Amino acid sequence: MFRDDLGRTWEGPIGFDRREIAAQTPKSYGVYQVLAPESHGRQVVYIGIATGATIRERLLKHVAGRGNWALARLGDPSMFGVVWFRCDSLTAKQIESHVVTTNKPPFNVRPEYAHYIPSIAIH
Repeated sequence: MFRDDLGRTWEGPIGFDRREIAAQTPKSYGVYQVLAPESHGRQVVYIGIATGATIRERLLKHVAGRGNWALARLGDPSMFGVVWFRCDSLTAKQIESHVVTTNKPPFNVRPEYAHYIPSIAIH
């Protein structure tokens, strides 16, 4: 179990590994985060949304090195973990937008300010 700064409970973590992702992630939509170990727990290094493809499909692309060039360059993917939050498309976009504009993870390399939604308090 992983809790974000707003108190939401995310499913996972599991390893950033093809077999674990294929076996444990849902075939549903939502938002997901890749986590790296740090001295005080885990740090979010990437956040993405699964609104056209499922969370499982998106993560399988990332672990195969597709969809984000920064994630494709991970030195040792086994050190990283994955968490996900099942939700509708609008909520997923709001959560991702809030995270990348207030505390942008290092592997979110594309500027994503055009659709910023400032409040996610209702979610």
